Amino acid sequence: MVKYRIRVYQDTDYQTVRDMYVAGVQQHFPRACRHVLKQPWIQASLVLSFCLLLVLSGSLLLSLTAMLILLSVGRWLIRHLWSSIIDQNLMQDLLDIRSSYMERPGCCFWVAESDGVVVGTVAAAPSNTSPMDVELKRMNVCQEYRGQGIAKALCLTVLGFAQRSGFAGIVLGTSVIQTEARSLYHKMGYRLVGTVLMPHFLAKFTNYTFHKYQYHIPVGPQALPEQALPDRALPEWALPERALPERALPERALPEQAHPDWAHPE
Repeated sequence: MVKYRIRVYQDTDYQTVRDMYVAGVQQHFPRACRHVLKQPWIQASLVLSFCLLLVLSGSLLLSLTAMLILLSVGRWLIRHLWSSIIDQNLMQDLLDIRSSYMERPGCCFWVAESDGVVVGTVAAAPSNTSPMDVELKRMNVCQEYRGQGIAKALCLTVLGFAQRSGFAGIVLGTSVIQTEARSLYHKMGYRLVGTVLMPHFLAKFTNYTFHKYQYHIPVGPQALPEQALPDRALPEWALPERALPERALPERALPEQAHPDWAHPE
Protein backbone atom coordinates (compact mmCIF):
# COMPACT_ATOMS: atom_id res chain seq x y z
CA MET A 1 0.00 0.00 0.00
CA VAL A 2 1.31 3.42 -0.94
CA LYS A 3 1.41 6.24 1.59
CA TYR A 4 -0.74 9.24 0.78
CA ARG A 5 -2.49 12.17 2.38
CA ILE A 6 -5.55 14.17 1.40
CA ARG A 7 -5.41 17.94 1.53
CA VAL A 8 -7.31 20.88 0.09
CA TYR A 9 -6.48 22.17 -3.35
CA GLN A 10 -3.72 24.74 -3.76
CA ASP A 11 -3.13 27.00 -6.74
CA THR A 12 0.12 25.17 -7.49
CA ASP A 13 -1.98 22.04 -8.22
CA TYR A 14 -3.86 23.73 -11.07
CA GLN A 15 -2.12 22.30 -14.12
CA THR A 16 -1.62 18.89 -12.53
CA VAL A 17 -5.34 18.61 -11.77
CA ARG A 18 -6.29 19.56 -15.32
CA ASP A 19 -3.74 17.17 -16.81
CA MET A 20 -5.06 14.38 -14.56
CA TYR A 21 -8.60 15.04 -15.74
CA VAL A 22 -7.59 14.85 -19.41
CA ALA A 23 -5.59 11.64 -18.85
CA GLY A 24 -8.43 10.06 -16.86
CA VAL A 25 -11.06 10.73 -19.52
CA GLN A 26 -8.78 9.61 -22.34
CA GLN A 27 -8.25 6.29 -20.56
CA HIS A 28 -11.96 5.57 -21.02
CA PHE A 29 -11.84 6.10 -24.79
CA PRO A 30 -11.24 2.41 -25.70
CA ARG A 31 -14.17 1.44 -23.47
CA ALA A 32 -16.36 3.98 -25.21
CA CYS A 33 -15.46 2.44 -28.58
CA ARG A 34 -16.26 -1.06 -27.31
CA HIS A 35 -19.55 0.17 -25.87
CA VAL A 36 -20.55 1.57 -29.26
CA LEU A 37 -19.59 -1.65 -31.06
CA LYS A 38 -21.71 -3.69 -28.63
CA GLN A 39 -24.90 -1.95 -29.70
CA PRO A 40 -27.11 -4.40 -31.67
CA TRP A 41 -27.98 -1.96 -34.43
CA ILE A 42 -24.28 -1.09 -34.91
CA GLN A 43 -23.38 -4.77 -35.22
CA ALA A 44 -26.28 -5.39 -37.61
CA SER A 45 -25.26 -2.41 -39.75
CA LEU A 46 -21.66 -3.62 -39.96
CA VAL A 47 -22.70 -7.13 -40.98
CA LEU A 48 -25.14 -5.78 -43.56
CA SER A 49 -22.53 -3.40 -44.96
CA PHE A 50 -19.97 -6.18 -45.25
CA CYS A 51 -22.41 -8.47 -47.04
CA LEU A 52 -23.45 -5.68 -49.40
CA LEU A 53 -19.83 -4.83 -50.22
CA LEU A 54 -19.04 -8.49 -50.77
CA VAL A 55 -21.94 -8.91 -53.18
CA LEU A 56 -21.19 -5.72 -55.12
CA SER A 57 -17.43 -6.14 -55.33
CA GLY A 58 -17.14 -9.91 -55.41
CA SER A 59 -13.85 -9.53 -53.53
CA LEU A 60 -13.36 -10.61 -49.94
CA LEU A 61 -10.15 -8.62 -49.62
CA LEU A 62 -11.75 -5.44 -50.96
CA SER A 63 -14.75 -5.87 -48.66
CA LEU A 64 -12.55 -6.35 -45.60
CA THR A 65 -10.46 -3.32 -46.53
CA ALA A 66 -13.57 -1.19 -46.92
CA MET A 67 -14.84 -2.33 -43.52
CA LEU A 68 -11.53 -1.44 -41.88
CA ILE A 69 -11.75 2.02 -43.41
CA LEU A 70 -15.33 2.35 -42.18
CA LEU A 71 -14.33 1.34 -38.64
CA SER A 72 -11.40 3.77 -38.70
CA VAL A 73 -13.70 6.62 -39.70
CA GLY A 74 -16.08 5.69 -36.89
CA ARG A 75 -13.24 5.60 -34.39
CA TRP A 76 -12.07 9.02 -35.58
CA LEU A 77 -15.58 10.44 -35.09
CA ILE A 78 -15.76 9.06 -31.55
CA ARG A 79 -12.30 10.44 -30.81
CA HIS A 80 -13.37 13.85 -32.08
CA LEU A 81 -16.48 13.76 -29.88
CA TRP A 82 -14.39 12.63 -26.89
CA SER A 83 -11.94 15.49 -27.36
CA SER A 84 -14.76 18.03 -27.62
CA ILE A 85 -16.21 16.81 -24.31
CA ILE A 86 -12.79 17.19 -22.65
CA ASP A 87 -12.33 20.70 -24.04
CA GLN A 88 -15.83 21.69 -22.93
CA ASN A 89 -15.28 20.54 -19.34
CA LEU A 90 -11.87 22.22 -19.16
CA MET A 91 -13.62 25.50 -19.93
CA GLN A 92 -16.17 25.07 -17.12
CA ASP A 93 -15.39 24.55 -13.42
CA LEU A 94 -11.84 23.35 -14.10
CA LEU A 95 -11.00 26.64 -15.78
CA ASP A 96 -10.93 28.43 -12.41
CA ILE A 97 -10.84 25.82 -9.68
CA ARG A 98 -10.31 28.30 -6.86
CA SER A 99 -13.34 30.44 -7.60
CA SER A 100 -15.46 27.38 -8.48
CA TYR A 101 -14.75 25.40 -5.31
CA MET A 102 -12.51 27.14 -2.77
CA GLU A 103 -14.24 30.51 -2.42
CA ARG A 104 -17.88 29.42 -2.28
CA PRO A 105 -19.62 28.13 0.87
CA GLY A 106 -20.70 24.53 0.48
CA CYS A 107 -17.92 23.79 -2.02
CA CYS A 108 -14.43 22.36 -1.78
CA PHE A 109 -11.76 20.63 -3.87
CA TRP A 110 -9.26 18.10 -2.52
CA VAL A 111 -6.24 16.29 -3.86
CA ALA A 112 -4.62 13.05 -2.77
CA GLU A 113 -0.86 13.38 -2.58
CA SER A 114 1.76 10.62 -2.47
CA ASP A 115 5.46 11.47 -2.11
CA GLY A 116 4.72 15.06 -3.05
CA VAL A 117 2.87 14.08 -6.24
CA VAL A 118 -0.86 14.64 -6.78
CA VAL A 119 -2.39 11.24 -7.57
CA GLY A 120 -6.10 11.83 -6.99
CA THR A 121 -8.79 14.48 -6.92
CA VAL A 122 -12.36 14.98 -5.76
CA ALA A 123 -14.66 17.96 -5.38
CA ALA A 124 -17.93 18.84 -3.67
CA ALA A 125 -20.54 21.45 -4.52
CA PRO A 126 -24.20 21.98 -3.61
CA SER A 127 -26.44 19.99 -5.94
CA ASN A 128 -28.40 21.97 -8.52
CA THR A 129 -31.21 19.41 -8.60
CA SER A 130 -31.44 18.25 -4.98
CA PRO A 131 -31.33 21.19 -2.53
CA MET A 132 -30.70 18.97 0.49
CA ASP A 133 -27.61 17.31 -0.98
CA VAL A 134 -24.03 18.04 -1.94
CA GLU A 135 -22.73 16.71 -5.25
CA LEU A 136 -19.54 14.65 -5.40
CA LYS A 137 -17.62 15.70 -8.51
CA ARG A 138 -14.28 15.32 -10.28
CA MET A 139 -13.41 11.98 -8.69
CA ASN A 140 -10.19 10.81 -10.31
CA VAL A 141 -7.26 8.62 -9.28
CA CYS A 142 -4.15 8.05 -11.40
CA GLN A 143 -4.29 4.64 -13.02
CA GLU A 144 -1.10 3.37 -11.41
CA TYR A 145 -2.39 4.30 -7.93
CA ARG A 146 -5.78 2.63 -8.18
CA GLY A 147 -6.64 -0.24 -5.87
CA GLN A 148 -4.81 1.42 -2.95
CA GLY A 149 -7.89 2.74 -1.15
CA ILE A 150 -7.38 6.31 -2.35
CA ALA A 151 -10.76 6.59 -4.04
CA LYS A 152 -12.51 5.34 -0.89
CA ALA A 153 -10.59 7.86 1.22
CA LEU A 154 -11.64 10.65 -1.15
CA CYS A 155 -15.27 9.54 -0.84
CA LEU A 156 -14.98 9.61 2.95
CA THR A 157 -13.48 13.08 2.76
CA VAL A 158 -16.56 14.33 0.92
CA LEU A 159 -18.78 12.54 3.45
CA GLY A 160 -17.05 14.24 6.38
CA PHE A 161 -17.30 17.60 4.63
CA ALA A 162 -21.01 17.09 3.91
CA GLN A 163 -21.68 16.24 7.55
CA ARG A 164 -19.85 19.31 8.82
CA SER A 165 -21.63 21.52 6.29
CA GLY A 166 -25.09 20.29 7.30
CA PHE A 167 -26.09 18.49 4.10
CA ALA A 168 -28.53 15.60 4.28
CA GLY A 169 -26.96 13.49 1.56
CA ILE A 170 -24.52 13.16 -1.31
CA VAL A 171 -25.39 12.76 -4.99
CA LEU A 172 -23.17 11.94 -7.93
CA GLY A 173 -23.26 10.76 -11.51
CA THR A 174 -21.09 8.43 -13.54
CA SER A 175 -21.25 7.01 -17.04
CA VAL A 176 -22.18 3.50 -18.11
CA ILE A 177 -18.59 2.61 -19.03
CA GLN A 178 -17.11 3.52 -15.62
CA THR A 179 -17.73 0.10 -14.09
CA GLU A 180 -15.07 0.36 -11.35
CA ALA A 181 -16.46 3.67 -10.11
CA ARG A 182 -20.00 2.30 -10.02
CA SER A 183 -18.80 -0.74 -8.06
CA LEU A 184 -17.04 1.51 -5.54
CA TYR A 185 -20.13 3.65 -4.99
CA HIS A 186 -22.26 0.56 -4.42
CA LYS A 187 -19.78 -0.69 -1.82
CA MET A 188 -19.77 2.74 -0.14
CA GLY A 189 -23.54 2.57 0.38
CA TYR A 190 -24.72 4.70 -2.54
CA ARG A 191 -27.90 3.60 -4.24
CA LEU A 192 -28.82 3.99 -7.87
CA VAL A 193 -31.69 6.48 -8.19
CA GLY A 194 -31.88 6.99 -11.94
CA THR A 195 -30.41 6.33 -15.36
CA VAL A 196 -30.64 8.90 -18.14
CA LEU A 197 -29.09 9.39 -21.56
CA MET A 198 -26.09 11.68 -21.72
CA PRO A 199 -27.00 15.16 -23.03
CA HIS A 200 -25.70 14.63 -26.55
CA PHE A 201 -27.56 13.88 -29.76
CA LEU A 202 -25.46 10.73 -30.35
CA ALA A 203 -26.23 9.32 -26.89
CA LYS A 204 -29.62 7.92 -27.91
CA PHE A 205 -28.06 6.12 -30.88
CA THR A 206 -25.32 4.54 -28.77
CA ASN A 207 -27.32 4.05 -25.55
CA TYR A 208 -24.66 6.00 -23.66
CA THR A 209 -26.27 6.45 -20.26
CA PHE A 210 -25.50 8.43 -17.12
CA HIS A 211 -26.10 6.71 -13.78
CA LYS A 212 -27.21 8.84 -10.82
CA TYR A 213 -26.42 7.76 -7.26
CA GLN A 214 -27.45 9.05 -3.85
CA TYR A 215 -26.18 8.47 -0.34
CA HIS A 216 -28.23 9.58 2.66
CA ILE A 217 -26.10 10.68 5.60
CA PRO A 218 -27.26 8.99 8.83
CA VAL A 219 -27.94 11.21 11.81
CA GLY A 220 -26.20 10.75 15.14
CA PRO A 221 -22.75 9.85 16.49
CA GLN A 222 -22.69 6.63 14.45
CA ALA A 223 -22.78 8.74 11.29
CA LEU A 224 -19.18 9.92 11.69
CA PRO A 225 -16.87 8.21 9.16
CA GLU A 226 -14.09 5.97 10.37
CA GLN A 227 -11.57 8.48 9.07
CA ALA A 228 -12.38 11.84 10.65
CA LEU A 229 -11.90 14.81 8.36
CA PRO A 230 -8.77 16.69 9.50
CA ASP A 231 -8.56 20.47 9.36
CA ARG A 232 -6.01 20.23 6.53
CA ALA A 233 -8.77 18.68 4.40
CA LEU A 234 -11.10 21.62 4.93
CA PRO A 235 -11.23 24.84 2.89
CA GLU A 236 -10.23 28.03 4.70
CA TRP A 237 -13.80 29.26 5.06
CA ALA A 238 -14.75 26.02 6.87
CA LEU A 239 -11.94 25.98 9.43
CA PRO A 240 -13.18 26.47 13.03
CA GLU A 241 -11.22 29.68 13.55
CA ARG A 242 -12.64 31.10 10.32
CA ALA A 243 -16.11 29.67 10.47
CA LEU A 244 -18.77 31.60 8.62
CA PRO A 245 -21.65 33.18 10.50
CA GLU A 246 -24.75 31.07 10.66
CA ARG A 247 -26.52 32.95 7.89
CA ALA A 248 -23.65 32.18 5.51
CA LEU A 249 -23.96 28.42 5.83
CA PRO A 250 -25.35 26.65 2.74
CA GLU A 251 -29.08 27.24 2.35
CA ARG A 252 -29.30 23.61 1.35
CA ALA A 253 -28.60 22.43 4.90
CA LEU A 254 -31.50 20.37 6.15
CA PRO A 255 -32.63 20.04 9.80
CA GLU A 256 -32.90 16.55 11.22
CA GLN A 257 -36.68 16.58 11.27
CA ALA A 258 -36.80 17.26 7.55
CA HIS A 259 -34.91 14.13 6.55
CA PRO A 260 -37.16 11.98 4.32
CA ASP A 261 -37.99 8.59 5.86
CA TRP A 262 -37.37 6.73 2.60
CA ALA A 263 -33.77 7.91 2.21
CA HIS A 264 -31.37 5.54 3.93
CA PRO A 265 -28.06 3.90 3.04
CA GLU A 266 -28.15 0.43 1.64
